[in-house]
Amino acid sequence: MENRKLFDSNRLKRSLKRKGDAANCTVKLLCQPGFPLYYMLRNLGWLKGERWWASLSLRARRVHAIRMLGQRTAIFKEVKNWRQNRKTSQIPAPNTADNLSAPEYCNKCGLCCEVASGMPDFPLPEALPAGWSELFGNGLGRGHRFCPFLWEDNFSRGGFCSIYCLRSNPCRLFGPDECDFFWKSAEPDELSDGRKILKTGRWLVSHRNLRPVSPRPLVRKK
Repeated sequence: MENRKLFDSNRLKRSLKRKGDAANCTVKLLCQPGFPLYYMLRNLGWLKGERWWASLSLRARRVHAIRMLGQRTAIFKEVKNWRQNRKTSQIPAPNTADNLSAPEYCNKCGLCCEVASGMPDFPLPEALPAGWSELFGNGLGRGHRFCPFLWEDNFSRGGFCSIYCLRSNPCRLFGPDECDFFWKSAEPDELSDGRKILKTGRWLVSHRNLRPVSPRPLVRKK
C-alpha cells in the first residue's frame, strides 16, 4: 500500500543541510540515518492545535521545541550506542519465531508509535538498559507525541521500532484492526503536506547557533 502519510525524509534532510548550518553538530545529528526527524516535525505540527502551545509566545515555543529536540536527540544517541554495542544476534528474542521485521499488514507508517507512552510491560525487561521501561511508560515529557524508540527507515520512507525484538507486550498485541483504525483516522492536512513539514524543519534549524537545551540524563547508569 502506498504510504500517503509519509514524506521523503532524505529530501527533507538534504534541504535542512542546505538551509541550516551544515557544520552544526545538532543539524548533523538530525540528518543521521534513523533519526525520526519526520515524526519530530509532525509532532510540532500537532502541537499547533493544542491550547497550551497556542498560549505560548513565539520565543517560548521555540525554547520548548529546542528542549524537546534535546530530549529526542539524547534518547536517539543512547539507543544508537546500545545497538552498536550489541549485535542483533546478541539481543535475546522472547520467542524464537519472532522475527525482526514488521508483519505483512504493516506499511511502516509509524502511526501506531505516534503515541507518547504505553504500558511498560516488557517480556525481557532485564535485557534493556535501566530506566528504558520507565521512559516507555511515561514518555519523554510534555509536548512529545511519539514513542521514544520510534526511528525512521530511510529506505522504505517509513518508521520502525529500534528495539523491535524486545518491544513491549502491548505492542506485540497490536493487530491489523488497530492498524486500520490509525491508518483511517483523520488528521490535519498540514501533517502530510511536504511543503509545510519542510517549513517547520527550516524553522527549527533557522539559527546558525542552534544548540538544544541539555536535558537531564534519560537513563540512570547501573
